Amino acid sequence: MPSYDAGDGRRLSYLDAGPRDRPAGRPLVLLHGWGCDGGLFEGQLAALSGRRRVIAPDLRGHRHSWRAGDAPDIGLLADDLQALLAQLDGPAPVVLGWSMGALVAFELLRRRGSGALGGLVVLDMTPRVANDTDWKLGLLGGYRQSQAEKAAATIRAHWDYWVETFLPSVFAAGRAPDPALLERVGASMRGCDPAAMAALWRAISAADYRAILPSLDLPTLILRGAGSQLYGPETAEWLAGTIPGAELSVIERAGHAPHLEQPAAFDARLAAFLERL
Repeated sequence: MPSYDAGDGRRLSYLDAGPRDRPAGRPLVLLHGWGCDGGLFEGQLAALSGRRRVIAPDLRGHRHSWRAGDAPDIGLLADDLQALLAQLDGPAPVVLGWSMGALVAFELLRRRGSGALGGLVVLDMTPRVANDTDWKLGLLGGYRQSQAEKAAATIRAHWDYWVETFLPSVFAAGRAPDPALLERVGASMRGCDPAAMAALWRAISAADYRAILPSLDLPTLILRGAGSQLYGPETAEWLAGTIPGAELSVIERAGHAPHLEQPAAFDARLAAFLERL
């Protein structure tokens, strides 16, 4: 598995497919969600790399990019993303952020401005996970910032239990998850370090990117699965209405992971967006 220099003495792993010489489109960088890894985008690397370079890193603290003592936050993951992008040739890439990956993209845009990217895809995510009296579009079920420390303690002490409890919510409501997909995502999550995941959960719970979204000026696609059990349709609609010019596309018979549950429909929507850039 190749790796790149993150600029602080660490090498981080990534998957890489597609042409590097004279590609027909912008590079595509796929950022996985919390507790997962870039390998969950293997289908997209195969389907979308015919005419463009497609890269899926393991973010710091996850699977092949984990080292003992890792306690990453969103800012550090954005630093790592910036280091990766700096090593790519050609036009500014399109970044797809799935779940936590979208927060990493938001943080990069907050720091570097819209010109840092050639396009943005937000896959079933909110700009603020925690709910309060003025914000109801975070995690479904009314998750609040005050719960973050208790959740992080459970994640650190009982990671396997957390994974087994959380895992069904990744898939579409009202449908039995495919056992192979359930095991695939579960294996990805169980391969992550509990301490690193606890640190990231605190960071995710504290993040708030609502203020930067109205100023974004780049092609943006909001994607969600119609059966998401983590974020409701109002969240995606709010994003599409707040980011100037953003498109919204909903994939039926899918939940939080439409790229795994309905890959053909997902790949077609993403490819159509990329071709318009």
